[in-house]
Amino acid sequence: MNEAPHIVIMAGEASGDEHGAQLVKALRALRPKARFSGIGGGAMAEAGVELLYRAEELALVGISEVFGKLGHIRRALKGMKSHLRHNRPDLLILIDFPDFNFRLAAYAKRLNLKVLYYISPQVWAWRAGRALKMASLVNHLAVVFPFEKDFYEAKAPSLPVTFVGHPLFDEMSEAGGEPWPWPTDKIVLGLLPGSRMSEITRLMPLLAEAAKRIRQARPEVAFALPVAPGIDPAVIAPYVKGLDITLLPGQALNVMRHARLLLLASGTATLQGALLGAPMIVVYKTGGLNYFLGKRLIKVPYIAMPNLIAGGNLLPELIQDQATPERLAQEALGLLGDETRLAAMREGLTQVKQKLGGAGACRRTAELALSIIGD
Repeated sequence: MNEAPHIVIMAGEASGDEHGAQLVKALRALRPKARFSGIGGGAMAEAGVELLYRAEELALVGISEVFGKLGHIRRALKGMKSHLRHNRPDLLILIDFPDFNFRLAAYAKRLNLKVLYYISPQVWAWRAGRALKMASLVNHLAVVFPFEKDFYEAKAPSLPVTFVGHPLFDEMSEAGGEPWPWPTDKIVLGLLPGSRMSEITRLMPLLAEAAKRIRQARPEVAFALPVAPGIDPAVIAPYVKGLDITLLPGQALNVMRHARLLLLASGTATLQGALLGAPMIVVYKTGGLNYFLGKRLIKVPYIAMPNLIAGGNLLPELIQDQATPERLAQEALGLLGDETRLAAMREGLTQVKQKLGGAGACRRTAELALSIIGD
């Protein structure tokens, strides 16, 4: 048994950074002397990973944004290849971020290094042929959604796949409950525009104008906006000026626990809301080129992950041209006035939560990683 393995871990986005940090903590609990290096952000650095490059320099939103960061990506890929070649780690763990990680996996394969892919790229949504490519590059795939195991078994039967459950269970269990500024019977709507500046600039005008219309129809409604970590509240302030919207920096989970309804950007927040049973309306807006290309490439019927897991239109989705202040306000007011529909949504989200595997995903993935090292 290797008591002090060297594990290289690669996370190119904010959500991957948090997942990577939780996995490192689980691995350290099993192998306290393990050494970690790779690419990540603040959470992985705090967990003790030696960061060779920062995830913030590589993160992308949409297809067109790759051009602005191409230089950073190339330098990081070259540097990571050199790091693998000179250090020959016991295991390479790749988290999502497929265009970068597939190239790194191919190089690791040439070096005969062991590779675990954790958090599958969404090849089931587009470019399904990549399933076979992944089978040729990695030793094992750990998936976090139940339907992914069935997908890979059908598309790439030679690829070992384990459904480990979703790490959000573990991550959210660590979050404390901050004081709630309103009485429990107060009707509060949560506004969550996302954690990236590109999301905020596209969605805040929509959310702010929709809130104004909702307030006109329902003056008693209050609004809470949990500013994402890393975003200066001063960035949000101009959008909400004069609208009586309360900013709660870093309190997304608190808002999800207490708000009657969430109006939020498509992404990880929809899963967090699902685990907390929070009714929500999902909005998505991107650049024209991104949407034009994505619409032709993506092969799934829904954009919100809870809808994909539920296998139906559990949550309303307003996408691109549908995401107007008028439409969003109309949808929100309709839900606020229909407790039967809200109750049905909560019940559906309970079923989504049950399908996600329960707590312990990080521990299960850590045990899988160590079993690969020991093979």
